[in-house]
Parts: sequence; C-alpha cells; structure tokens
Amino acid sequence: MNTAIDNPAGALAAPQTLRGKIALVTGASSGIGRATAIEFANRGATVVVSARRADEIEALAVSLTEQDRDAQAIPADMTRTSDVEHLVGAIIDRFGRLDIAFNNAGTEGVFAPFVEQTDETFDLVFEPNVRGVFNAMRFEAKAMLAQGGGVIINNASMGGVIGFQNAALYSATKHAVLGLTKTAALEWFPHGVRVNAVCPGIIDTPFQDRIWPSLEEKHRFAAETVAGRAGTAEEIARTVAFLASDDASFVSGHGLLADGGYSIA
Repeated sequence: MNTAIDNPAGALAAPQTLRGKIALVTGASSGIGRATAIEFANRGATVVVSARRADEIEALAVSLTEQDRDAQAIPADMTRTSDVEHLVGAIIDRFGRLDIAFNNAGTEGVFAPFVEQTDETFDLVFEPNVRGVFNAMRFEAKAMLAQGGGVIINNASMGGVIGFQNAALYSATKHAVLGLTKTAALEWFPHGVRVNAVCPGIIDTPFQDRIWPSLEEKHRFAAETVAGRAGTAEEIARTVAFLASDDASFVSGHGLLADGGYSIA
C-alpha cells in the first residue's frame, strides 16, 4: 500500500492542520507509529521519531527529510525514566517546545490462557505498556504545562474497552492506559493540555501479525467482522492526526474507537 512518503504528489494534498507544530511519535519504527509520523509530517509538523530500534527510526527520518519534511530521530526506551527525560529534554533544547505527543510504543506481550501467565509475562507487557506511557505522559506534560498548552494522544487499543480470551495482561494494560488518559485529562485540560487515546481494532501491522497463528487466519477473522476487513495503519494515523489538530479542540479524556465497529457488534 502506498503511503504519502512513497507518493510525494499525493502528500501535497494533505491538509496542513499541523503546520508549525513540533510533534513526537514513540514506537515510530513500524506500523501505526511509522504511519502517524508520516501523516504528521505531511500535515506540516516537525516530527521527532523515537523507538528502541535506532536504525529504523533514523532511516524514517532520512526518508522524510529527503521528501522536504522536517524530521529527527532520537532513540529511547520508554521504560527507562532517564531515556524519556533525555528525549523530551532534547526536543525542548532544540525546538523550544513540544506541541503534540503520540505515545504509541508498546508490546503485545504473551497471548496465553490467564492461568498460564507468570510474573515474567506480567512485567514483559506492563513495563512498556503502562510504565512507558506513564513515563512519557509525565515528562511531556511538564513541558506542555510550562508552555501553556499541548496535545497528548495515547494508543490504547480496543483491548482497553473490551476483553479478549488469552489476552488478560494486554487488555489490562490498555484499560490502564485509558485510566491514565482520563485522569490526566481532568487535571490538565484546564491548563491547555488535551489528553485523548485512540483505540484501534484489527489493523494490518507487524505488531498485530505477531498475535495470530497465520496471516490467513487473521484476515479470515477480519472478513467476518462488521467492517469485513482489517484496518490500515494509515487509517489510524489519520484518526490520530485529527485528535492532534485544532479540529478536536473540545475533545479531551476520550478513547476514540477506530475498530470498524467490532466492539459494538
């Protein structure tokens, strides 16, 4: 599937709803994070892409720069407080502010029956999915509150709204992300910082491919849903871009389901 980065002519048609904004995307090395970084850049933002895999985000930043977008790569492990503090600090040092943050970094953990989960699998998924988002939010918010405004969007998954068999830990982490989102929105909206979450459904990404026995089974399942297909990373990226824009200026504390109707079927 073509993205705007592969099709510069098409990218020129993207609405410039984020022009002049400084945006951070974590977990930007692939999937929804990568697509969102591209979407932000095409809408006029200067984008800082971050992930643990330095080579992949550096390649993305170079590709964006070659297409006359403003981009910089800063590797970070969001579970490490020092990494997150350095990441946000580096953005402030270079650009003077942080307007938008999409906290997308996370893991699927281990999908297995509840009673087969262990202390190790608990830590494996809770560290990046909850501690990582908590770390990101508090340092991003400190910068945004100091400057008088900003937007934070967390990736919460439809697993934060409903449950799935064999996904107790993953679903619990995404419920926690929605809890962090709603509480932060109450505290920070009066000070100009909006906080929302996006809750994707079945999406064609490497992240989700890992939880299915095969791609054929994934697409067979998706074909039987209300939408009749899996969503794309680009569709979620456009949803995140809406939440990041001034078009969503009165939206805060919301978990926006982008699941093709799966959770209400």
